[in-house]
This record gives sequence, C-alpha cells and structure tokens, in this order.
Amino acid sequence: MRVPVFGRLAARRFDVREDLWKIVAVLGGLLALNLAFYLLFNLPRLNALQNLAQAGAEASRGLMTAARRIADMKVLVARYDDETGRLDDFYTSLLSTQAERMITIQKEIRTIATEFRIDPESIDYTSEDKGGLTRFQIAIPMTGGYPNLRQFINRVETSPHLLVIDAVELTGSREGGAMLSLTIRMSTYFRSPEIVPTAAAGGGPPA
Repeated sequence: MRVPVFGRLAARRFDVREDLWKIVAVLGGLLALNLAFYLLFNLPRLNALQNLAQAGAEASRGLMTAARRIADMKVLVARYDDETGRLDDFYTSLLSTQAERMITIQKEIRTIATEFRIDPESIDYTSEDKGGLTRFQIAIPMTGGYPNLRQFINRVETSPHLLVIDAVELTGSREGGAMLSLTIRMSTYFRSPEIVPTAAAGGGPPA
C-alpha cells in the first residue's frame, strides 16, 4: 500500500531531529550576526560614552580643585591685606619716629612718675640703635611696697603708648622688707625715618 505524498511531506515536516543542525546553524548565524553588530557598532559607542563620562568627571574634579584654590587665594590675599594694615598701623601709631613721639613718651613717663610720687628728674634715659629701630630705655627709681609696685606695673601696661617693662631690680629694703627700693627698667621703640609704612609707600601684595 503506497503512502500519499502529502502524508510523506507532513511526516518529514515534523521530524525535527533531521533538521536540527539546520536550526542550530541558523541560530548560530543570527548569534554571530548580533555579536558582529555589537562589536562593530554598539561597543565603540559604549566606549566613547564611557570615555566622555570619565573626561567629564575629571573636568569636574579639576574645576572643583581650581575653585578651592581660588577660594584659598582670596583668603590669603585678605589675610595679607589685614596683616599689612595692622603692620602699617603699628609702624604709624606705635612706632613713629623718635622725633614724632619723643616728647609724647617723655610726657607720659613724667605723668606716671608724678602719680607715684617719683621725682621726674631722677629718671634716666638712654637710646640704642638696633638696625632700623631705636630702643629708648628708661630707668625709674621707685620706693614703696608690693601694692605700689603692682599698681605701677598695671599703670604702665594700660598706657596707650608702647611701653615694655624689661626688668624690676631690687636695690634695697627697709622696715623688714615692707618698703622696697627698686629700679624699674622700661623700653619703647622708634622706627628709623627711612622706614616708610607700606600704605604710605604705595606698596601692596606682589604680582
């Protein structure tokens, strides 16, 4: 008995085992084509995007670093201006030249001496040049107790003028140490006339 042609075709059509290698070949070809498309088109794009993102991150870090440096420089410039102003004020107000402040200093010293019943004529003055500055030394003899000494030191320290107590020398005592004979040595400083404050000289931070 012969099998109809249609039956043979139908039986062959559903026999997957015979055409398995063809299916595998087709799927393999599609996979290879997909891989080739990925390698040729998608992978370069992904690499380019990754490089662009990395470059953007580096640029952002560079900008942040530059911004921090600019902020630091602004702080340094402001600090320089502030310190320069203080230095100018110190030279102008406290370290004027000897010709500008000598009379004022001597008047202040004589006023303090009079307050503590010290003869202004007993005060000794000497000067010493210290390279751009003149050290003006003052030696004041004083007789009194420890309370008087503390008050004298406090009066000198609260003076609006630059007066520095260098030493307090004990030269004698009486009444069992209640009354002391002292020599108080102080100093003040004058700048040399050739030293000009920065503001007056038109100076500023170096370029």
